[in-house]
Amino acid sequence: MTSAPAAAPVDKRKLAAIGVLVLGAALAPVFGPGGFLVATLIACALLGMPLFALIGVITIVCFLIWPENEDALTDLNNLVERINGLADTENLLAVPLFMLSGSIMAGGEISKRLIDFSKAAIGWLPGGLAVSAVAACMLFAAISGSSPATVVAIGAMMAPTLLKSGYSERFSHGLLASSGSLGILIPPSIPMIIYPLINQRAGIDTSELFASGFGPGLVIGGILGGFCIYHGLKDKAARQPFSLAVLGQSAVDGLWSLLFPILILGGIYSGFFTVVEASAVSVVYAIIIEIYVHRALDFEKLPAIVQETGIILGALLVIMVSALAFSEFLHFKEVPDHAVDWIQTLDLAPSEEGATPIAFLLILNVLLLLVGTLMDILSAMFLFIPLLAPIAETMGIDPMHFGIIFIVNLEIGYLTPPVGLNLFVASTLFKKPLGHIVRSVAPFILLMMGGLLLITFVPQISVGLGSWILGGDDAPQGTSSRPARSADDDELPDELPEDDDAPRTPEGVQSIEDMMRELEGGGADDGDDSLDGDDALDGDDADEGDDTPAPARRDDGRVLSIEEMMDEAGIE
Repeated sequence: MTSAPAAAPVDKRKLAAIGVLVLGAALAPVFGPGGFLVATLIACALLGMPLFALIGVITIVCFLIWPENEDALTDLNNLVERINGLADTENLLAVPLFMLSGSIMAGGEISKRLIDFSKAAIGWLPGGLAVSAVAACMLFAAISGSSPATVVAIGAMMAPTLLKSGYSERFSHGLLASSGSLGILIPPSIPMIIYPLINQRAGIDTSELFASGFGPGLVIGGILGGFCIYHGLKDKAARQPFSLAVLGQSAVDGLWSLLFPILILGGIYSGFFTVVEASAVSVVYAIIIEIYVHRALDFEKLPAIVQETGIILGALLVIMVSALAFSEFLHFKEVPDHAVDWIQTLDLAPSEEGATPIAFLLILNVLLLLVGTLMDILSAMFLFIPLLAPIAETMGIDPMHFGIIFIVNLEIGYLTPPVGLNLFVASTLFKKPLGHIVRSVAPFILLMMGGLLLITFVPQISVGLGSWILGGDDAPQGTSSRPARSADDDELPDELPEDDDAPRTPEGVQSIEDMMRELEGGGADDGDDSLDGDDALDGDDADEGDDTPAPARRDDGRVLSIEEMMDEAGIE
């Protein structure tokens, strides 16, 4: 007699999630739709949903319980159309191409040759080997645009070298994990490509943001390098003797690697090609150099690299779509506008026009540091830029400066638990527990926070240097050149005429049609005697002290229309 098959074990988490959803639906009449939303959040957490799935589910629930239209499905259809329009964004194409070129270089010898050149150039300094690791990370970051790729490519080769030279494990691992985060700050940077796509209202060009990233990248890299020199002096670490011959040979060996950022960034800033074209050039260049010049890769390995990049890109696009959907809901419900109004009630704006909003910037940095501990950078960008960018604009913060502050904060987020991506990458790469990596990066996080404050309150480091690189003003301010305005001012002109004598109606500036009717004597308001019928047309009868030029007119006394004046001036 055969025994009955054993019953499948009951998944208590699923049962608990279902129970929470049922309870939330039952109590919705009491607590309102918000209660059901909280129940959905708890249920998703019990099921262990990944972040992108959690955001997607919450977004759909929000659209269903707080619909913009009578039919909630109409909102979802509109949302799908908006997300589909994301595919038409040209600069988005640069993201997978830069990711692919970074993966190709990580599997080749470009990173090794950059390390050799850095060691030959600055290895003679106190702590020179550690400083050369920072320099190599900066050079590779200027090629790959990816923080995890920089940690893997440079850390895999530099960690054993640093340990053999007498540096401690904690210092070596913390330095490499921290320096690798420069990959998202030094252009070309994937977050810098995505930021203008999210904050389209600011009208920022990607190349402008690239140029503004050089200064902050050099500041953070310089701070880390200075700490390495201090550490080398304190521990009397071994130095590499300087040799001009070795430096020359390493420059020759690494010539094609060193030319990479010059080719990509030089081509963008010279206008020879766009950011998207530059990303395509980077892929072709990486393939040619690694396969046919360095001979470090076989052509047969390319499909595997492309497949690995495609998997990473797929996860990235799912996160982008989920986060974009939630930002659309925030837009529908005017959450950013309400947040702007609330911030304005806190009186965080500076007392003097054009002054730095210190209180707001401090709160912004604290908030973004907290966000960086809980979310990956791309999800945080899609969720919080639509919310915070309008607030920063009302405070007079330049959109470019705001973008740099945002990226530097979330660069530090790569090193903070529980979701710091570089922590997990370094833990896997160095085969060390996560706790060891967290303790290793702690002093470097403090150093980077000091750099963050410097970048935040000295906008010339980012916006100023970026403008100089692009041939603009030498030292623009970190506050926006436009006056601070509320969310309802989108249709208003940025500046009103300063001429107090300009004819106006009580409601505002007169229209062209009103002024033309007044000049012809047929449309002036009863109480307005600034221009009175024929007196306005007769220049001889004008007051002697009136310097206002007589209006253009024909021989018959009729005032020319705007179109006729443009025709006579030869303007088409």
